[in-house]
Amino acid sequence: MATIELPEALTTSPSFQIERVRRHTKDEVERTLAKHDSSMREFWVLSCVSEQARSQSQLSELLAIDASDMVRLIDCLEKHAWVKRERDPKDRRRQIVTATKKGGKALTKLAEEVAAAEERALDAANHKQLKNLRKLSQAIL
Repeated sequence: MATIELPEALTTSPSFQIERVRRHTKDEVERTLAKHDSSMREFWVLSCVSEQARSQSQLSELLAIDASDMVRLIDCLEKHAWVKRERDPKDRRRQIVTATKKGGKALTKLAEEVAAAEERALDAANHKQLKNLRKLSQAIL
């Protein structure tokens, strides 16, 4: 069977290359988190609220996730008992999301597994290359 080659316009395109790396890494992380009936976006939310309580709208803005999707993500995290939602006493229209003790323990385990999944996904790169990738990503963002 003949090998199909990508056009040069794609192999030299940073946006195409970044997308391929993103998808490859995301797929490995999602497979890992699926074992815990969780997802990468749920992991992101749990990571954010474990550091400090945040409103749903703050989380949506911070993570660039649509508000209606954020509600579903938090619903899933509540089913695991990893987070809880409470009305903001200063503004009863706002929901404040905080990590539970169980959520903190889950995050510790999930963070280790996510790091291992990312390492597996990027195992062809050496330490120096990964350090440069992180620096480059931070500079671009």
